[in-house]
Amino acid sequence: MKKLLKTIIKDFHVRWIPKYHQREIDVPTEVPKIITLVGPRRSGKTYMLFQTMDRLIRSGVSKEQILYLNFEDERIDLDGQYDRIFEAYLELYPNMNIEDVYLFFDEIQNLEDWERFVRRTYDTLTRTIYLTGSNSRMLSMEIATALRGRTLSIEVLPLSFREFLLFQGVDTEDRYSLKNSSLIKQNLQDYLEWGGYPEIVGLEPHYKMTILQEYFNVTLYRDIVERYDVSDVHILKYLMKRLLGSFTKEFSVNKIYYDLKSRNLSIGKDRLYQFVEYVESVYMIAILEKYAPSVLKREMSNKKIYLYSNGLATALVPAYGEDRGKLLENAVFFHLRRLNRNLSFLKNRFECDFILPEPGEKATAIQVTERLTEENVSREIGGLKKAMDRLDIPRGIVVVSEEIHKQIIKTLPSSIQVIQAAEWFLTDPV
Repeated sequence: MKKLLKTIIKDFHVRWIPKYHQREIDVPTEVPKIITLVGPRRSGKTYMLFQTMDRLIRSGVSKEQILYLNFEDERIDLDGQYDRIFEAYLELYPNMNIEDVYLFFDEIQNLEDWERFVRRTYDTLTRTIYLTGSNSRMLSMEIATALRGRTLSIEVLPLSFREFLLFQGVDTEDRYSLKNSSLIKQNLQDYLEWGGYPEIVGLEPHYKMTILQEYFNVTLYRDIVERYDVSDVHILKYLMKRLLGSFTKEFSVNKIYYDLKSRNLSIGKDRLYQFVEYVESVYMIAILEKYAPSVLKREMSNKKIYLYSNGLATALVPAYGEDRGKLLENAVFFHLRRLNRNLSFLKNRFECDFILPEPGEKATAIQVTERLTEENVSREIGGLKKAMDRLDIPRGIVVVSEEIHKQIIKTLPSSIQVIQAAEWFLTDPV
């Protein structure tokens, strides 16, 4: 096994990293913590490792100081003898100090009892360790518990719109020339329909559909059913599709419970709530709370469902995926969620899509609509303005897909700004 490990380690140094697209995610290289990349399946965690390695090389680190192993490699069978990794490495590079080595372990969950191995490595050998994993044992909370304060988790989510354009070779800085602005608008429609999973960028729609449906099935069976030993798979699958179909809307577990009961399918409400937590934990859905001044009221109020990729709605519930307004609202949510913004929504005889409390500053209210017309301006602006008045918010933003007639803009108060989605995604004015 040691000889094979030498071959794998050396081959990587000779072959070096594959070509990658630059992401906007910041993976620290100077923090003395175990850096763990978490996020949905197929969101680009392995390529973020490659990007981080490239940064290290550009800063003066030698290739030989980087030890990369992907434990999806079927040739690696350590049978618990994990020190063979370091023995093989030091036999290859006897003059290297192991404390100066950067460890990159991909798909670490494939090692049995990996947590104890990584903790021991961190405590006794080197503190520059980077990990990825692809199932629910690699969730942020579980990693923090397993590695006992030694880790820093970095989320790797699907592509932002800016990253999506860069993957397509579109200039994100030129938003005004006729040719490039047209390219940006075309790509926005593609992004709104299919989302930002890196693997599907540029593929034909039928391939995108197949790949995204496979993501759903792998997440269902490997990340939830196997991990949590779920026996009611048909109910879980039904719930997941209902959740996907409820994106941008308020969701009621009680309603699902009674729907199932009417079909003579028996499952307790507590179990359904548990299933919802499972689906959220594997980054299939995100749950947004209603704004309330107290924690108790927030917990007791209805929640809204959003997705980490519009493509899941298009591939799994096509009828919902055709609603451009819903796709735009979900994309705005994802943009804000990627930036770790503290979000909520407001609904009290009127509705405002997003409230953003910002530390040390006044909040911002955001309304999303595909288009602002004479027919809907009163409703959309009315909900936004009422939210601003109720919460003493001085600034509101309306994100739209299409250009707005100047006559409509003239009727809006100066505290409300209307901005097209493509520009908003690229400039992030919030």
